[in-house]
Amino acid sequence: MRQSGQTRAQLAENIGVAKRTLDKWLLPDISSDYRGMPETAWLLLANQYSLRKSADLTMPYDWSNPAMPGDTLILAVLRRANFADLVRVCHDFGLPAVRAKIDTALTLAPAAERPVLTRILARMLRSIEIALAGRTTS
Repeated sequence: MRQSGQTRAQLAENIGVAKRTLDKWLLPDISSDYRGMPETAWLLLANQYSLRKSADLTMPYDWSNPAMPGDTLILAVLRRANFADLVRVCHDFGLPAVRAKIDTALTLAPAAERPVLTRILARMLRSIEIALAGRTTS
């Protein structure tokens, strides 16, 4: 909204949803009224406004393609093994979606780096899994 100078009502109208629906998508995920934005809405926003799903990453994975598909972004983050970015991607796409891309990310890494990258990613994802489990139970 900031990038395009629109109000919530204007943005909701432009993407074809009720303002209340957009409001629920924009709430913090710990809110009881929060509703996750459907992937089709993200794709529409990405195409219309050159947005990426995982904002505020520390590295410019998608600098040349802001509408980079989610799977490609996940692979890029896994290959870099940056913990802060991995947390953000797990939050945005879900831990199962990120775990599903580990084998592919490892095959893209040089063979000499795979054993170390495997251990690093396993530790990082385990830490994220523990943190997410604690958040849902508290």
